[in-house]
Amino acid sequence: MIQLFKNIIFLGSFILFFILISFFYFSEENIRKINKSRLFLLTKEENNYDLPVLSSDTDNIIIYSNEVENYRKKKKKYNFFDLIKKQSDE
Repeated sequence: MIQLFKNIIFLGSFILFFILISFFYFSEENIRKINKSRLFLLTKEENNYDLPVLSSDTDNIIIYSNEVENYRKKKKKYNFFDLIKKQSDE
C-alpha cells in the first residue's frame, strides 16, 4: 500500500514538473525574453566586423624529438616469441 502511494507521488511530481516547465517555456513573457536576446545577439554580431586581425607569433615554437625511435633502439629484445616459434617448428 505504501509502495502504491510512493508511485503515485513520484508519477504526479513527474507530470507536474513537465506541466510547469511547458507553461513557463510557452508563456508570452518567456517568448518575449527569447526574442529580445536573439535580437540583441544579431545586432551585436554586426559590430564585430571592425575588429583587427592579429598576426600569429607562434611559428617554430614546437621542438620535435625522436623519443619514440630512441626508446625502440634502447628497448631490450625479448626472445619469448622466438622460443614459441622454435617449439612449433619441432
